[in-house]
Amino acid sequence: MIVTEKLTLLSEGNFYTINITEQVRAIVSASGIREGSVLVFFQHTTGAVMIVEHEAGILVDLEDTLERMVPTDGDYEHHRRGFDENGASHVRMGLLNASVTVPVLDGDLLLGTYQEILVVDFQTEREPRRVVVQVTGESDAPD
Repeated sequence: MIVTEKLTLLSEGNFYTINITEQVRAIVSASGIREGSVLVFFQHTTGAVMIVEHEAGILVDLEDTLERMVPTDGDYEHHRRGFDENGASHVRMGLLNASVTVPVLDGDLLLGTYQEILVVDFQTEREPRRVVVQVTGESDAPD
């Protein structure tokens, strides 16, 4: 069985983080799938989905590290090609992942104690962002 839902999130951009753990958990619960996995996929090229502890210090450390590695005001070929000024956003996404997969058991996420699912948007402007949540597995419901 496969259940697919889409989330629309309003992002402020510029390393905006959104904790979607409970939204994903609710989708898994409503799906009726008891055992399987859930895929969480960010439908854009300027952000990422990650599993981290949602703690302000960790987020600051992550943002600082990415800024040192991929400076926002860096010189990017993407800018010279005349598209827009978000080259760092694209490169950062390339270093991270557009999706995560989490096991599902007994109808719930098998996350560790401090693990949470975060969307991080590197885009340079405020705009809605789309996330696909796809639960795959077996339910207790009769066929």
